[in-house]
Amino acid sequence: MNISGLSLLRQDTMVQRTRAAGIQAEEQNSFRDMMMQALKNVSELEKQADGITEDFIAGKTDNIHSVLIAAEKASISLELIVEIRNKVLDAYSEIMRMQI
Repeated sequence: MNISGLSLLRQDTMVQRTRAAGIQAEEQNSFRDMMMQALKNVSELEKQADGITEDFIAGKTDNIHSVLIAAEKASISLELIVEIRNKVLDAYSEIMRMQI
């Protein structure tokens, strides 16, 4: 009985598992990176809104519309990040409740 074909099958399975693990690691990093970038963007929008508001208060600009638009952009982006966090936590809780 020739079993050399089984060793080739085993090697192929190991290669597939290694590739799958690598893809999962890349996906995890990309989601993390995406969230970090989104948080940086929210922080930057808040800083811009604060700067524009300070300029308006100091009298450096008289465009109230740009102040309100910047503040609303910062507010909406913060709400979006909070909702994404809530959805991620809900999904995590759901996974933890699953019975194995």
